[in-house]
Amino acid sequence: MSTPTRPRGLALIIAYKVVKAPLALLLAAYLALNPSGAVHVALGLAHELSEGGALLGKFAAWLETHVTLHAVTRGAMLAGLDGVVTALEALLLWRGSALGEWVVVVGLAVLVPFEAVSLERHPGPLRVVVLVINVAIVVYLFQLRLRALREKSPR
Repeated sequence: MSTPTRPRGLALIIAYKVVKAPLALLLAAYLALNPSGAVHVALGLAHELSEGGALLGKFAAWLETHVTLHAVTRGAMLAGLDGVVTALEALLLWRGSALGEWVVVVGLAVLVPFEAVSLERHPGPLRVVVLVINVAIVVYLFQLRLRALREKSPR
């Protein structure tokens, strides 16, 4: 019995999630196990950036103000949650589960309005790229699911 081939777009999404999940979990572990070290690294980075011109100086000042033990602890929890959810999405997509595709569609679709507002308030090329990629993934997986549903329904 042969394994059905996945569409290239779906294979790329799975590969991205397989790489992202352990990285998010490693970040969560680092932040949780060494929060003071993470703050120290961030403040050292802020010091280096402060000498890099006006834009980097503003970012450095923001880092110095916002990077605290409390923020690092919350960041560890968010990174851990993101890692677990991403791993679950990867597993469901890899197994060919329609639920996996719907979970990714809903998860990204919920974030799109926030990303759009963020782009409006603070325009930048990276925010545009993130928004476009997430919208493209939502549209792609939504169309894939609709096509699968049409193929299953009696005519």
